[in-house]
Amino acid sequence: MILALAGQEDLACEWMRSEMGEFLEEFFSALPGHLDRTLGRRVADLRPRWANGTSQLVARMLAKHIDDFANRDIAMSLPR
Repeated sequence: MILALAGQEDLACEWMRSEMGEFLEEFFSALPGHLDRTLGRRVADLRPRWANGTSQLVARMLAKHIDDFANRDIAMSLPR
């Protein structure tokens, strides 16, 4: 729903019934609580202009996390 509201209807339809859709649903459900616990009173210091850069940072961190898992799986399947 957030994607559709943000003008990303095509992605919303594509991801709706996929693992990406499930990921985003869980991510957006968990995010407010984690931000509140982690930032505390500093949440008032957040600036809207930081949102794009932060989204890029999160995407890069997720890509690295996926790569790390894939590399671990490959390393474990290699004969020693």
